[in-house]
Amino acid sequence: MQPREFSLQAPLMFLITLGILLAVWQISSNMGWLPAYIVPSPLVVLAKLHETFGTMVGHALITVLEILLGFILATAGAIIFAVFVVFFRFVDRVAYPWLLVLQVIPKVALGPLLVLWLGFGFFPKVLLAFLLAFFPIMIATIIGLRSLDGNSINLMRSMGAGRWAIFRYMQLPASLPQIFGSLKVAITLAVVGALVGEFVGGNQGLGYVLVVANGNLDTALLFVSLVWISVIALAFYGLIAYVERLCVSWHVSFRDSLAALRA
Repeated sequence: MQPREFSLQAPLMFLITLGILLAVWQISSNMGWLPAYIVPSPLVVLAKLHETFGTMVGHALITVLEILLGFILATAGAIIFAVFVVFFRFVDRVAYPWLLVLQVIPKVALGPLLVLWLGFGFFPKVLLAFLLAFFPIMIATIIGLRSLDGNSINLMRSMGAGRWAIFRYMQLPASLPQIFGSLKVAITLAVVGALVGEFVGGNQGLGYVLVVANGNLDTALLFVSLVWISVIALAFYGLIAYVERLCVSWHVSFRDSLAALRA
């Protein structure tokens, strides 16, 4: 199966729209419609981006590590737990309801408690990223693993396949579209978790820069931080989407897109 053809139409439209928005923003700033102390012009933000590039790289690396570690742990933990929920009735009855209860608690509100319990180091930020990313991956994986119809499972059993073979060759591949969909949601939540942790108790990272810039009323630095955060989040999202394209190119959504491109 060939991977889906890449289309430049969507990125091109995005760049055109972005260019128009930046042009309107710059013109509005030049005309004095947007006060510089509230919304600096794109050129001012660009100059600040160049000025602070070296410092921001260091803070961005810290945030990237927090996001990446929290996301990886959430992905591994959520998928493993989902497998246990699907295959072991005891886990489904005992542990799963407690996770639902914990999910109701706003994770952002746990930030101050995590800092109080674990200190101002690296781990509380990773834990917040983990907590926010865990649940959507777990739910999507459970739904995906349970979505296989009974006839397919019975067919595999009639051919002598055991539980592991059914999981490996049918249930896991069938659940990949749901898993990848949840991963794209979870990576954005992991970004939020890491930033909230840095807001509450950080002395480095992009969230910390946002707090400092806000305290100093440095709106240009605020926009620079937002640019860095957006680029990081888009890069992670794009990487997951690329891996998804490679792994589930057989899915109906990709086949329909390919057919539309060829039409």
